[in-house]
Amino acid sequence: MNCKKNKAILGQNFLTNKDIAVNIINSCNFSAGDDVVEIGPGEGALTGLIAGRVKTFTVIEIDPFYYNLTKGKFNRINPAPNFVNEDALKFDYAGLSKNLSSKIRVISNLPYEISGPVIDKFIKEKDAFSDLTLMFQKEFAERLYSKENDSGRGALSVIAGLNFEIIKLFDVGKINFNPVPKVDSTVLRLTPKYFEDADYIWASNSQFFNYFVHQIFKLRRKKLKNSIYASFFGVPPDVKEKIFSSLNIDLNKRPQELTTDEFIKAGKQYDDYLKAAEKSHN
Repeated sequence: MNCKKNKAILGQNFLTNKDIAVNIINSCNFSAGDDVVEIGPGEGALTGLIAGRVKTFTVIEIDPFYYNLTKGKFNRINPAPNFVNEDALKFDYAGLSKNLSSKIRVISNLPYEISGPVIDKFIKEKDAFSDLTLMFQKEFAERLYSKENDSGRGALSVIAGLNFEIIKLFDVGKINFNPVPKVDSTVLRLTPKYFEDADYIWASNSQFFNYFVHQIFKLRRKKLKNSIYASFFGVPPDVKEKIFSSLNIDLNKRPQELTTDEFIKAGKQYDDYLKAAEKSHN
């Protein structure tokens, strides 16, 4: 099987700079008691720096060629990694964590094409993780950790930032990969966040909040006074205005200018209204 063909199919750009691989591993500060998962090892630039140094090491690779390649390189190390030929988007991280009776630490140079879906997956199973060290396309990474008033802020920024503490570690130039991508990459550290505030607990566990944020960002360049009328048709316009007014949110703002707290408070009031309306009709 042709290596280049596989890279193109899966959108993988393999890290070739050993010094950067070492920097990534050093930033993780893995210990002998850690349970580690690597996603998409490719040719094993990170794999060889982890194998044999942690308590358990699970390596997930969807492509049979690279699964066999990395397994052949590292399966004689003691303790041997557990190589899994599976789609990372379908892997049961929660089940692995339960079986290990431990939260897992994830490391990955992610294929660009699955960046969004894999973050959604991690959010749904965040209780399984201790932390995640992930390399993304730089533009995607900037969107992921953007805050209010940042031009790149979107629905994913709000939802990911609610569920994880996201820290930028460092950038990695595109020349350090094969094949050379069109853009640079960024390494991020994601650590699960938990709350005592009832509204934040609601938001971090609510499908409606996810939907609400995406709806508000549908017209991201428009002011709220325009965008709120293009969604949630079950909520009368005057109720929408009252919700934002009660929270002192200026309707001349654009979605990316709202804080996460403002999204949560507004989303909760929308949800409460819709549930009350549904109850009154039953």
